Order: sequence, then structure tokens, then C-alpha cells
Amino acid sequence: MGGSKAQFDYIDPDVAYLIGMIVARGSFHQDGDIRRLVIQFPYRLDAMTPIPGSLIDMDRETALRLSLDNIRARISELLEVNLNVQRKAHEVSLHAVFPRETIGWRDLRFITGYKSNYQEFEVPQIIYDSDTNIQKEFLRGIADTSCEPSYADRDQGDHQRIVIQVQFGNWLLPIQLCKLLQECLRIPVSNVLWGHPNLRAPTGGGSWSKETRIRIYADLFVPVGFYFEYKQRIFEEMVEYNKKQNFSPPKPCNPKTKKLRGQKPHHDDEQNERLPKALRRHFNSYYQICRAIGCKQGKKGPQREFFQAGEED
Repeated sequence: MGGSKAQFDYIDPDVAYLIGMIVARGSFHQDGDIRRLVIQFPYRLDAMTPIPGSLIDMDRETALRLSLDNIRARISELLEVNLNVQRKAHEVSLHAVFPRETIGWRDLRFITGYKSNYQEFEVPQIIYDSDTNIQKEFLRGIADTSCEPSYADRDQGDHQRIVIQVQFGNWLLPIQLCKLLQECLRIPVSNVLWGHPNLRAPTGGGSWSKETRIRIYADLFVPVGFYFEYKQRIFEEMVEYNKKQNFSPPKPCNPKTKKLRGQKPHHDDEQNERLPKALRRHFNSYYQICRAIGCKQGKKGPQREFFQAGEED
């Protein structure tokens, strides 16, 4: 990897891929002189559902462990440390132990802004500043760690979508990933389902503090795809399924030109303290939340949304 901050002026594909995995589900730990990097891979036996008629049949945990074995050698060589795979109930995790403060450890900490875990990581500026090959490697790391291709994620027209999941509590990462996809790689994002009561429990009550889901139509995600073999197999079937439907892809999401199409009822938890202050109010659509958090994508157009009294543009 690189060296000191003054020397660090590049990033290669292996580093970009690893950083993507860390940003999605990684965490740094230090106990005395022992430093650990842990990357979690939660799974549910029913998480991935192949499309109807698929011949794919696999044990999800076994497939995940085999994919991790293939990735482990790549990362171990990069970091020059031993990695081991650990299993818990509904989770497989990758552990790298650093017995000293190596250059690799320092570089990873520097690139991730010296933050500690996936609930606070952001897209590093060096990723935005790199070429598209590096950006795709970063997103493959994100996808391999946080995306489970599934027929269940189709839209109402039966079009297959890939869903990148960002854990609840990290409110900046979704709009940063959306910017990377749309502005840097020209991959349109269909929409973003935020963990906000107006979107996750629009009729009141219910469990709303869930992960944010960034939805992308499968055939538009082909430039990125997956390194995990079992995910790539399901993904390729989803792409072919969309192609057979003569699907017309959407344009990139432009929150500044969205037109409001209906009102959502108010929810008792709109002022909940688990929400950041900027989001402790009523929202009628996902793109209002994107703008409230700081999305600046797109240009103002003729179809301006009419805000309710008290809402800011």
C-alpha cells in the first residue's frame, strides 16, 4: 500500500476493493498493541431468491465461505497479515490481526478518515478523485459485502433490482454512494428507501429504524457486478430476465426536478431522537430526505416540487 500521508498519492484496485468492503461492513479495533480489522457478512438463509425457473440451488453459508476463501488470499497478500474466517449465528466475518502498527494499518485508517466503523464511514475523497476502474472496484467491495441479489427486490412491473444496503445510523453514505454511481459512473439509481418512519411505516406504528436501501435496476449495474461467485450467478440471471422484458431504463434520479405525487400521513415518530435533527420532520418522498441530508445532484428543471408550508428547498 502507500506510505505516510505526504506520500499517499495513489490507490490501486486491491486497495479500492478492500476499502469498499470496510466502508460497507467493516470496523477497526485496538486493544493495547493488538489491532484488528473485522469485516462482517451477515446472511439469512432466505435472503437471496433466484428468479422463477432458475436452476441455481446452493447453501448460502457454504457459498459465502467459499467466496471469502477466494478473497482472503487477495487481501492477505495486500495487508501482509494473516486473515481468518469466523462464523456466528447468521454471520460470517473476516478478521485481520495487526500485531504492530504497520503501513497497511496506517493507510487504511487514513483513507477511512480515522473513523471506527461502518455506521460512520463515508466514501473517501480519494475514490471520487480516482479513475472509473478504481471507483468500480470500490463499489464491488460495497456490493459483495452489503448486497444480496434477490428476485424479491423486483419493482411492481417485475423488473429486477439490485439493492445496496447501508446500515441504519449512517445517513451520509447513501447519498455519497448515489453520487458515485450517478455522477461518476453514469449508473442511474431508481430510488432510495430511507430508514425513516414516513417511508418505512407510512401508516403509523411499525418498525422503521431499518437499513437504507439504494435500488438500482440489475441491467444497469452490469459495469460493477460482484466478485462473489454465487452472487454474480444470481445477478446474471436477473440481468437476462430484465432484457427479455424489453425494459426501458430510467434516467438518473434528479431530486431537484422531482414532482410530489401525494401526501403521506403523519407519523408519531417523526421527532424521534434516533433521527438526525435535519430529519425530525414530515416527509412525503425519499428525495425530500435526500435533499435534507445534503444531496446536490442534478439541475433545477421545469417540474419543481411544491413544498408544504414550513419545508425548505
